[in-house]
Amino acid sequence: MTLEPTVTAPDFGTDPLAYYHWHLSTHPEMYVAFRRQADLYRAVDPARSFSADMICHALRFERGMNAAGDHYRVNNNVTALYARLYRHERPGAAVAVRGSSLDALDPADWAALLALVPKENR
Repeated sequence: MTLEPTVTAPDFGTDPLAYYHWHLSTHPEMYVAFRRQADLYRAVDPARSFSADMICHALRFERGMNAAGDHYRVNNNVTALYARLYRHERPGAAVAVRGSSLDALDPADWAALLALVPKENR
C-alpha cells in the first residue's frame, strides 16, 4: 500500500503529541491495518502475547506499506501509540508496552487522540 503524499510531519523529537495527532489524522488507514493484523494474529489464541513492533514489521513486509513521495516515513515512532490504542480497544489483549511519553498524557490529551482513531466496521 502506498500512502498518498501529504505535508511534512511535525518533528517527533520536538513535539511527540503533535506528531501523534498528525499521524492519526493524516494516515488513519495505517492504524486500521495495524488493528486488523493484530486481530488476525490473536484469532488463533486471544491470549497470545505480541508486540506492536512485531505487527508493524509484518505490515511493512506483507503489505509493503510506505509513504512514497511523502516527507513522512513509516517508522517506529508510532509503535508505542498503536500498542496503547489497541489495548484501549481490546482490553484483554496481551500486547507488550514499554515506558513512553504517552504514559504522562492527561485524560484530555488521550481523549483527543482516541477521537482520531478510525471506527471499526464490525
